[in-house]
Amino acid sequence: MGQNSRNRRKARELGAPEAETLIATVPKLARLLSGDQVAQVQRVLDAAVLNPVYEDAYKKAMKAAVISRAGNLVLRDRAKERKARRILDKRVRVSKSDGYIRVDHNKMLTADALVPRTNNPDEADYLVRVRRTLDSQGIWLRLGQPWEAQGRDPTKWEFWFSLGYNGDTIATDDATIDREELLDTTMLGAGYYRSVLTGHVQTKLKRAFERFDTQYDNGWSLHTQLMRDRHSAAPGIAKISDWLGGADFPGTSIWNRPHKLRMKAWEANAGGDVVKAQIYLLAAAHAVEYNAQLLADYLSATIDGAESAVKILKVAKTTGQVAEAVLLVVGVGAGIKALRVAGSRAISQEVRYEAAEQLALRYARKEGISEAELKMVRYVPQPRGTVLGNVRGGHSAGHGTGSHRWP
Repeated sequence: MGQNSRNRRKARELGAPEAETLIATVPKLARLLSGDQVAQVQRVLDAAVLNPVYEDAYKKAMKAAVISRAGNLVLRDRAKERKARRILDKRVRVSKSDGYIRVDHNKMLTADALVPRTNNPDEADYLVRVRRTLDSQGIWLRLGQPWEAQGRDPTKWEFWFSLGYNGDTIATDDATIDREELLDTTMLGAGYYRSVLTGHVQTKLKRAFERFDTQYDNGWSLHTQLMRDRHSAAPGIAKISDWLGGADFPGTSIWNRPHKLRMKAWEANAGGDVVKAQIYLLAAAHAVEYNAQLLADYLSATIDGAESAVKILKVAKTTGQVAEAVLLVVGVGAGIKALRVAGSRAISQEVRYEAAEQLALRYARKEGISEAELKMVRYVPQPRGTVLGNVRGGHSAGHGTGSHRWP
């Protein structure tokens, strides 16, 4: 009988667990391990109970081999010393690395672990990087003894998995790993936050929402201030002013549609649908731009309205910039960049209108949404005395219901 067989029998007698039995305590683990890897696990288990026994016997044998001592000088019987060393040679040869086994992570991952759940391109890009990380660092099966207050018990063992040889522990109760368990690791979870939740697309959309909200509030405030001024004017003054300038004061209901569109964009983005968020925020921005132009036309046609017209035109201009920024987030970015005016960082208003309308039309048809809901209002300068602007191709003028409070 060879030494390995003797060691296995003796280890079993001393209470070393069987590798197959221990492996069976982790569901689906056996399918990941080869025969050589199971044998590797067994060596670690046997070494934990056998090697201390051999080392203790070696120390006793070396002590018995001592003939005399003189200070630090120790004389031993050579034959007994050789016998002691042969005891030590019986130890099971293992190292720290034997408690680390790289397994096939492709067999462990659930089918949807690396499948994007949103249409945010940043998520798809990040999951590709996660795949590369797994391929390079691997997932490792770790074998160790649980900590106990009275010390380590060589007959008690546990398995766990780590990302990389000495990386983050993967919290899974079996030998399968789903998306949540992957992203629960510090490295991959932090990477997801940086690359997706606060990545390029979300950063751009967040900035677009913030700029849109500012311009919406500015437009709404100017409009309501004008309404207050009209109400506080002497009876008949506002009507006379409008009549002299050939102007009609727009109703505040013009702000309801962009509010509704903005809220749908916000909800879509919160749910991970960045394409829908882009489309609805784009439509909302065009509606605010249209409203601002409508008010500017009214103010320009009234007495002493030039100063306020300048303010509301700034709203129109900035909201148009928001619309352009939204177009560049996802979906049509490359196409829009190619349409920039030569020598300018901005695209023309006409090109933006065309791109937005085509994008919204394709989206509505694909998703089965009413085209009227997403039609882009388009402002066309009107002859003096006409302030209704223009709605192209049956587009809605932007009337609706709702409030202007954001979440």
